[in-house]
Amino acid sequence: MMTPIPSLFAILISSLVIFTDINANDGHQQEWLANPHHNRVHLFKKWLANKAIDARAASSPYDVLHPTHQFKGCIDPSEPFQCPQSERCIALQFICDGNPGDCPGNTDENEETCIAAKRPAKENIEKFLLAEYQLHGSKLFTFLFGDKISKSIEENNAYWFDILASAFSVAKTITSFAEKTQMSSDDLAHFQNVVQMIHDGRLEEIPVYGQEAVTQGLGSLIEKLYDSGFMDH
Repeated sequence: MMTPIPSLFAILISSLVIFTDINANDGHQQEWLANPHHNRVHLFKKWLANKAIDARAASSPYDVLHPTHQFKGCIDPSEPFQCPQSERCIALQFICDGNPGDCPGNTDENEETCIAAKRPAKENIEKFLLAEYQLHGSKLFTFLFGDKISKSIEENNAYWFDILASAFSVAKTITSFAEKTQMSSDDLAHFQNVVQMIHDGRLEEIPVYGQEAVTQGLGSLIEKLYDSGFMDH
């Protein structure tokens, strides 16, 4: 029994659309034509995988600051904390419990480790800062930190996002944060005032893009800082 002409035409058009889209994404036209069927299936799966990666890249700043798994490298949910400079993972109750040796070099008892355990992971803070920079540009960072750091971010944002994320992660207080980022006393006073406004919920006193950043995760980060003693003197 012959297949109706319209059905053959529909199959041909569908195949052509898939084939064209795959070539546009991978640039493997000759490889696709030359390889047998099982390799074509492999290439098609590869194309689908690339699509999935693109979709994940569109996550919001809040999503990157609050991932499902906070510590990369740790699979067992009962041991979610990865020891600094190590592949060993331990339970949260072993961090700063007064018993050394849970992590190599006793890093689980290190003061900065104790602070970092109460805050979002450094790599997630760094991703959050990058996402906010892409959304709001340098004006948000001028509002937060002042002109000096904002201009430095424009010149080398990868370096500064690493510095800022590290300081947010391990600086015991806002004063030590200022020391790690080489803030001037005026910029420190400005930053301290901004943090206080956000913590107090006085959003009407900050610009619209700042309000948006607060709802996108900045407010949550500020509360984590407060809870871990960041504003203590």
